[in-house]
Amino acid sequence: MSVTVPRPARDLRAPLNDLIDDHGLIRVSLALMRAVLGRGKNRAPPLDGLSPHLKRDIGLEPDRRGPTNYWDLR
Repeated sequence: MSVTVPRPARDLRAPLNDLIDDHGLIRVSLALMRAVLGRGKNRAPPLDGLSPHLKRDIGLEPDRRGPTNYWDLR
């Protein structure tokens, strides 16, 4: 039996406080709200459009569109 130890969550308070100190609470909160609400635009393209070569590069199994049986190779 193997035990998986969850990784500790990153504490974002210190960097967030630094941003607030540098740029102000209103600017940081507006930027956070814009980032949360505007997520749909910055989404990665679907994986269906990638070539088999690129799928292999990122660790996915490419689609097997060719013949599945050796006797179909003609």
